[in-house]
Amino acid sequence: MNRSADALVALQQADSCFNRTGNDYYKLQAALERAHLLTLQPDSLEAGLRIFTTLEGQIPAHRQAFYLYYYGSACAQAGQYSRAIPLLESAVTEAENISERLMAHQAARLLTECYRHTGRLALLADFLPRYQVLSDSIASDAKIRQLAAANIRFETEKKEQENRALTAEVALKDSRLRTTLLVGTLCLLLAAGIIIWVVMRHRAIRIRQEAAATLLREQEAQLHSLIRDRQQLNDRNLDLVRQLSDIQATHENTCNLDSIMESLQQSLFSKEDAERFRQNFSAVYPTALNRLRSRCPDLTYSDELFCMLAMLQLDNFEMARTLGISKSSVSKTRYRIRIKLGLPEGADADTEIRKVMSVKE
Repeated sequence: MNRSADALVALQQADSCFNRTGNDYYKLQAALERAHLLTLQPDSLEAGLRIFTTLEGQIPAHRQAFYLYYYGSACAQAGQYSRAIPLLESAVTEAENISERLMAHQAARLLTECYRHTGRLALLADFLPRYQVLSDSIASDAKIRQLAAANIRFETEKKEQENRALTAEVALKDSRLRTTLLVGTLCLLLAAGIIIWVVMRHRAIRIRQEAAATLLREQEAQLHSLIRDRQQLNDRNLDLVRQLSDIQATHENTCNLDSIMESLQQSLFSKEDAERFRQNFSAVYPTALNRLRSRCPDLTYSDELFCMLAMLQLDNFEMARTLGISKSSVSKTRYRIRIKLGLPEGADADTEIRKVMSVKE
């Protein structure tokens, strides 16, 4: 394929294989081809000639024609015309003996050039009739091959065209009916499938949306119901504290109302209420607590409760009623959480808490 460099690499690899297998016959074949390819490259001509010299007397008889022709053409290319003449003379004879007319003709052409360069005009004159016969034979063979190939191609194409025409005519008649029926059936099935899929998908989406909306409304209602119950309980506790204040005013001994208030606050949320509140909050805001904890793992249980109320946008009064603490305690709790979360100074803490617990786009 005129890719001498790639061929040389392949032959080198083949030669290494033959060395391992000990196959001298194919090793000689690879060496002969490699020498020929080297002579085709001007900078490797001397290396090719050295290989031809080492192969002398080792080439099998049925490959002598190739060896003599390659060797002789390399010598002629190197300008060693006297050395090339006996090789090419033998190559012409050997090539004719094995019916390699093209090789014989090419060897004869090189031989005439060697005769001319060495001044052997008498030998050239004697050899020209033989060279002319080879040339005529090559030309005649080429013409015969061309005519035969053209005739074969013509007859083959003619028969193929007739067969294709008949086959196409029969296939067309058979396929038209099948195609029409098949396309019609597929169109009907496709349309029915699309209609069914659209109806079912629309129905499923509507059912899921309604179920999700209902569940969300129920969870939000439960969440706010817990907060209202908490606030009502806190109001009752405050009434109780006021009554205790009146009792304190009528007695000399003082009472620690703050400790009483703290003890009352512990009963505002039972463990079950707290867990139900968290479950409902997590259902409405699935990622809020996780985002809050990832921002600050050190937040306490009560800190998380404060942040959940901030997420629900309760004001200070509602937070105080829900948590059962004073407004000042709400501010203190907010300040403590601001420090833990590292919120910026001057910014609204509840708004920043909601940003932390909200899902970013």
